[in-house]
Amino acid sequence: MRRKTVHSGFAAVALCLTALSVNFWLEMSESRTVSRVLGQIPTALTADDEASQSNQVLRYPETRLAWANALSEGGSFEAAEATFNGLIREGKSAAIARAAQFNLANAYLRQGMRDDIEASQRGPMLELAKQRYRDLLLVFPGDWAARYNLEIALRLAPENAETLAEDKVKPIKSVRVIVPDFKVRNLP
Repeated sequence: MRRKTVHSGFAAVALCLTALSVNFWLEMSESRTVSRVLGQIPTALTADDEASQSNQVLRYPETRLAWANALSEGGSFEAAEATFNGLIREGKSAAIARAAQFNLANAYLRQGMRDDIEASQRGPMLELAKQRYRDLLLVFPGDWAARYNLEIALRLAPENAETLAEDKVKPIKSVRVIVPDFKVRNLP
């Protein structure tokens, strides 16, 4: 009886270790595939290269992030923006979504810093960059790269009370509310 229990325990441990080994092997083969596909993506892509993406690129979030970065570097801003936004919306991996948010903000900042765009386009790009950095910092307040880039965006497009006051729309009607027995006190 005792021998049977020991053998069944050993069989259970062996089965668990076999399952873990198979799982590890599958993860390793997927990692190799991702590495191989990442190695095939160039550092900069143009709009013409966008059609050449394979199913391997679309399959993994890591490769789509690298593809979007290459599109952004190559000047295909709209395609890169769509890919970054897709990765952010999916949110399958928090690290990938965070990197996509940061890289999209960087792409907006780069677009806003370009000399060949009109001033009417520069302001909105810098505002989008600032908002993306702020959104990222709300979730990850310790992200110093995002803080630094937000500082650069704020230096390029400063915000002050005067510009914020100009943007506000005057109210159609204002109403003064009187609350009975309310006394103004100092704050603690």
